[in-house]
Amino acid sequence: MRGWKRTALIVGSCALIVAMVVVWVVEDLGTADGVASVVGASVGVVGIVFALVGGAEREPSTFRVTRTGTSTARKGGTSNTGITHTGSGGPVQASATGTGDAEADGDGSGANSGIQLN
Repeated sequence: MRGWKRTALIVGSCALIVAMVVVWVVEDLGTADGVASVVGASVGVVGIVFALVGGAEREPSTFRVTRTGTSTARKGGTSNTGITHTGSGGPVQASATGTGDAEADGDGSGANSGIQLN
């Protein structure tokens, strides 16, 4: 979370804390208990709506590979001169230019000279 959303969250949270303290001081604890219940339920509903609307989107992972050397895999190994990404399934921005030769020799060997997303 960045920018105005973070600032709004911090300011809103501080305002709720100050409001709760004012209610506790000015009114009795029974009224404060009722206000706390309503505020808690409201914050919960806002949090669920925020998550469903997509407010918790992640920034994409960014990868760039340029001008790599030569790589060879033998006897079931893996050769890579580009990008291999195993991730949690979030957004990815990747580019590979001028990658070297990736060579695989033997059963079960693998080679990659570009972009491989797992």
